[in-house]
Amino acid sequence: MKKPPSKWGLASLAVLFLALSIIIAGCAPFGSSARLRVTNAGTVPIQNLVILFPDERIEFGDVPAGATTEYKTASSGVYSYAAYSFDLAGSNVGQPVIDWVGEEPMEGEAFTYVIDLDPSREPVFLIQLHEVKRDE
Repeated sequence: MKKPPSKWGLASLAVLFLALSIIIAGCAPFGSSARLRVTNAGTVPIQNLVILFPDERIEFGDVPAGATTEYKTASSGVYSYAAYSFDLAGSNVGQPVIDWVGEEPMEGEAFTYVIDLDPSREPVFLIQLHEVKRDE
């Protein structure tokens, strides 16, 4: 004669599964699903601004001088520096990152990049990142 399945066995298995799910969810990598906004600390508006991370592009559009954008989702996290794409004098300009090797997203949920655009700088330094603020 077969023995009926134990109710305690199934309940214990369900509790174990729930506990493991919570532990695994708590181990998500830092930076996942972070938010980023941009403050243009300069005197020149930045047109068609796009922040570029290794596997993601975040479009901010036009950022007037002295303005701060709304937060945008950075699904792969926010890094301590970035590449940029923007329009200047009617042309699209790319300001790349030379080396992403070893870089990881920062710990935190919300960040502000404080940047400025100075057309008199060398082309690889047109946009300068002055500060990364961790807001949350």
